[in-house]
Amino acid sequence: MKQLSPYLIIGILIFHVLATLFAFYTMFSDYTGWTIYHVYPFGLILFTLAWFGIFMKKRWAAFVYFSLMFFELAMKLFFGSYTFGKVLGTILFPLDLLFAFVILLLYKIHYGDRSAQ
Repeated sequence: MKQLSPYLIIGILIFHVLATLFAFYTMFSDYTGWTIYHVYPFGLILFTLAWFGIFMKKRWAAFVYFSLMFFELAMKLFFGSYTFGKVLGTILFPLDLLFAFVILLLYKIHYGDRSAQ
């Protein structure tokens, strides 16, 4: 698993970047005016930046990613019937749950052992 870890992390980063670029292209290619749906690509930027921090081995970025995932899940569960809940609750759902599970599994491998000396 240790040899697979860097490839998995970079693969997920590439997915985030491509999804963000595609979202910006589709949202702004036929731009007619601002709506709540134009927030979607900016939410993807937050997830992408957090995963870039994970790629750069910043521990705080993993916690930011988990926080974004929990925020998205809360928006989906508590405000799913409202328009902003539909937009902010489906940014990467359910893939962000899978990616958070991956980083939980690879946390010690990716960040290294931090045991007391």
